[in-house]
Amino acid sequence: MNQKNSIDNYLRMKWMITVLTLYLYVVAGQAQTLEEARKLYLEGQFQKALPAFEKAIESSAKNAKNASYNQWYGNCLLETGRLEESEKYLRFAASKSIQEAFHSLGKLYFLQYRFEESAEAYESYLELLKDNKKPDAKGIAHSQELLDLSKRAARMMSRCEAVQIIDSVVIDKDDLAAGYLLNEEMGSIRTMPELPGTILYENQLNNRRYYAKTDKNGKFKLCMQTKLMGNWSDEKLLELPIDTISDDNYPYVLSDGVTVYFASTGYGSIGGYDLFVTRYNMNSDTYLNPEQLGMPFNSLYNDYMLVVDESNGIGYFATDRFQQPDKITVYTYILNDEIQTLDEKNQTTLANRAKITSIRDTWKSGVDYGEMLAKMKAGAGNEKKSSDKEFEFVVNDNTIYYTIHDFKNESAKQLFVQSEKLRQSIDELERQLDDMRQDYVRGNKSKAQTILSYEAKLNELKEEYRATVIKVRNTEIRQIIQP
Repeated sequence: MNQKNSIDNYLRMKWMITVLTLYLYVVAGQAQTLEEARKLYLEGQFQKALPAFEKAIESSAKNAKNASYNQWYGNCLLETGRLEESEKYLRFAASKSIQEAFHSLGKLYFLQYRFEESAEAYESYLELLKDNKKPDAKGIAHSQELLDLSKRAARMMSRCEAVQIIDSVVIDKDDLAAGYLLNEEMGSIRTMPELPGTILYENQLNNRRYYAKTDKNGKFKLCMQTKLMGNWSDEKLLELPIDTISDDNYPYVLSDGVTVYFASTGYGSIGGYDLFVTRYNMNSDTYLNPEQLGMPFNSLYNDYMLVVDESNGIGYFATDRFQQPDKITVYTYILNDEIQTLDEKNQTTLANRAKITSIRDTWKSGVDYGEMLAKMKAGAGNEKKSSDKEFEFVVNDNTIYYTIHDFKNESAKQLFVQSEKLRQSIDELERQLDDMRQDYVRGNKSKAQTILSYEAKLNELKEEYRATVIKVRNTEIRQIIQP
């Protein structure tokens, strides 16, 4: 063997040793990185764990077919907001019966508004949990909650309303009240100076106001106050029939005085605050069970205050979907005479309408929304200025009286005056009852019989008031319809 061949063999051997050393170094380094990545993954640090799993998947065809790697990488993508990319890897892991992949797919589909697929994934996950030799009771219970949540969301999206949204504005969350251009005919919305950050709604007569305040457990509860002789009464809780440990906040009351919209984290919320409506029952002095509004008013995120401006035929609602933590969007929409659900079979289109991915997609052809919006912002359409209003009395569906001079029938006018005196007596008696009840709670048990007596008297007054109001309406209507 000549010297050149010896040198060539030596160099070839040295190159092979170098390549092998480098390969072993890379493999060892990758193994160490994966071990660190698994630790970060279990700690919930998905952003830091992601690069190592991505490298492992892309490094070889063998790793690309590793079900566990696919699950770890797919879930890291999901948890870091790369939803569309994650599905491929999670579906592969699920096809190999990786238990956690079904849980991840359930979450992915839920966030994408693919609620029926989400429910199917959670059902599969539940079955695997229950088949374990040592079933995790807490895990099963939590997964059942997620399954139920997906089913509720699926039902809600199937009833998505055909709402025409004509405007939106992004504002600071702390400046929520500024997002509502409420006509003065409908009252006012502002923050309470004595409770910074608390949104207050005051009715159009400036004699009732509604807001939320924390209770002894730190949970927000709905409250109201009535103005008596120029002073606000002690606050009174709006006692809903279902008392939860959740937050109830952001109340708004229609001009009828009985329909209350509010936001809550309870009552079957599908994500953070959801919007609900309840109604006051004058016969029983109670509120009805809250009803959850549908999509697009509610979403997987926080949906705050819904306000209805009946004088202009528009409404507002606020949400933090698609926004930074300190921002919210206030949408303006056209009121429908009745609930109209979308007749849409395409699930992607339906999901986009439910999420409000595009305002323009909610519009009807041939409608001048710019003119409507300009009219709303200019405050047009007012029948009467607030300064001219003494009260608001609904005679029938087409007639509302604002002053005593609006009455056509003298008997109806006198009956109305009588009904107002009864209402004032009811307000005063309720104030006195609240004081006595507080004394009773503080230990003054001697008030018990007086409280019972006042409660009986209050019920009598309310019944008399209701009967008198009916007489007012019937008497005035007979005058109006006379030829």
